[in-house]
Amino acid sequence: MSSQSIQLTENMQKWMRSHACRPSQSMKELCETTLQLEDGEMLTSPEQLQFLAFLARSIGAKNAIEIGVYTGASTLAIAEVLPEEGSIVSCDVSMDYISYCSPAWEQAGVEHKIDLRIAPALDSLQALLHEGKKNSFDFMYIDADKTNSKNYYSLGLQLLRPGGIIAIDNMFYGGQVADEANEDANTIATRELASFLLADDRVDYSLVPIGDGLALARLL
Repeated sequence: MSSQSIQLTENMQKWMRSHACRPSQSMKELCETTLQLEDGEMLTSPEQLQFLAFLARSIGAKNAIEIGVYTGASTLAIAEVLPEEGSIVSCDVSMDYISYCSPAWEQAGVEHKIDLRIAPALDSLQALLHEGKKNSFDFMYIDADKTNSKNYYSLGLQLLRPGGIIAIDNMFYGGQVADEANEDANTIATRELASFLLADDRVDYSLVPIGDGLALARLL
């Protein structure tokens, strides 16, 4: 037993990943390709990708939403565990990485589950509400611009069914949230979101020290 989370050394992280992650071949290849990009550090960590898939499968998710697609690894992780009739609405504002996403999704045989929407994510979420999708989603993953994360969360709660889960990435923001002298807009927004989530009595809440910090909110 331990009263504190263990600090992962490089060796411990390698050991953990070798004993915790079971990526598909499509996921392996996509992650390897992504890590070669100049901004490859934006890739969600392997253990977090597996954890997201574990969560979605554990709650029997059929319909999911993702805010922030990048090269499509988190989309793939979630889509792979959805049933054949399931779907994930993947929202991004940019087409810059679609050349990485599409081949990986097709190789994995999940492209038919993915509804990719290229538009400002707030517009895409509002569109889902206008389409009558209130309370119809099981799982949501937010990994996008930090100053809008609270807005994504608020709209996401309207789209989520009771018992559904919203996962929000980068809640540690590289450790900067603990530095009170840091007044960067993204850092401040993340701190404010953490306080808001902790006080939100509409949800069960947990902040998990995986990757760059993952907030989990389960709608009551």
